[in-house]
Amino acid sequence: MKIQKYVLITLIILYSISGFSQSKNNSGYSIGLKLLSVEELPKFFNEVRTGSKYEVIPYFGAMLKYTDNQISYRLVVSNSSIKDYSIKNECETCEVMMGKYKSTTVKIGFEKSSTYTRLQPFFGTDIGFKLASFNGDASDSNSSTFLYKAYSEKTGAIFYPFVGLKYTFTKFLTLSAETGIDFLYSYDKEVKSFPGTASPYSNRVFRWNYNFKPLGLLSLQFNFGER
Repeated sequence: MKIQKYVLITLIILYSISGFSQSKNNSGYSIGLKLLSVEELPKFFNEVRTGSKYEVIPYFGAMLKYTDNQISYRLVVSNSSIKDYSIKNECETCEVMMGKYKSTTVKIGFEKSSTYTRLQPFFGTDIGFKLASFNGDASDSNSSTFLYKAYSEKTGAIFYPFVGLKYTFTKFLTLSAETGIDFLYSYDKEVKSFPGTASPYSNRVFRWNYNFKPLGLLSLQFNFGER
C-alpha cells in the first residue's frame, strides 16, 4: 500500500513537472540576439538576376519582445554588411559591379504561437524602415576594364510577413528560426562617377523590391520577468 502511494505521488510530481515544461512561457519579456540570415538582397541600379540569389549574412542585431498569452509584440533592430558584393548590371554580359553592401533595418510587429509546447510554430508580421547602400566599382564583363564608380542608396518602408518555429530549452532560453518575404518600397538615389568627368551622373527613382528569406531570422532569446 505504501509503495502504491509513493508511486502515485511520484507520478503526480512527474506529471506536474511535465505540465509545467509544456505550458506557456511565463516570461513576459525576451531579449534576443540575431545570429544569422539567408536572404535575397534588394536590387541596385539595373541589376539582372536569372534566378534566386541568396546571401548568407551574419548579423549584428537585437530583438526585444513582450509576450501576452500567445501573442508577442516585438522590436527588431539589425545591421549587416558584405565586403565583396557583386552585381550584374544592365545584362548578364554587360557590366559587373563589385563593392560593399550595408544595411540597417528597424522593424516592429507581432508573432502568434499556435501551441503552448516546447516546440512552437508561429506566424506574424513586421513593418518598419530599411536603409541599404552599395558602394563600389563597375567594370566591363568581358575585358574587366574599369568603367565608373557606383554608389546607390535605398531608403524605404518594409512589410514582412513570416512563419517560423521556436524551441524553448528552459523557461529562460529559446531558439527561434523563421522564414518570410520582404516587401520593400524604396526611394533610390543612384550615382555614377565616370573618369575624366567633373559632374557625376545621378538618378532618383521609387522601386518595389520583393525579397524571399529562406532563413529570415535565426535568434537566441533570453526570457525573463514572470507575469
